[in-house]
Amino acid sequence: MHYTDLMLKFASEEEAKLNLYNKVAIAWDNSDPENPVETDWEDRPRFRNIDTLGVIYTGGRWDSEGNELEAPVAEPGWHVNLRCLEGENAVPLYGFIVTPTPATPRRVWA
Repeated sequence: MHYTDLMLKFASEEEAKLNLYNKVAIAWDNSDPENPVETDWEDRPRFRNIDTLGVIYTGGRWDSEGNELEAPVAEPGWHVNLRCLEGENAVPLYGFIVTPTPATPRRVWA
């Protein structure tokens, strides 16, 4: 099986959802059968393998008892790993690829 792994960074969770999911109607008001009105939606993934990391934190120090000495700092953006399989079009996501590729990624596909 051929696949491509991408590490992506979006400005926000909302931007990630807009690019990784389709909003699909799941309920309608059919009081006018000629003109049904969508009333509820769900997000359906455009890709089969999405791993959402969300906000990534760096730094921080704790003592031997686990007390925080220095708070970790949130890195900007909303982070997602994607394993794109054959037939899935990741080209629209190329502008969100993390570059350079992290030397020590937080998570990778096994």
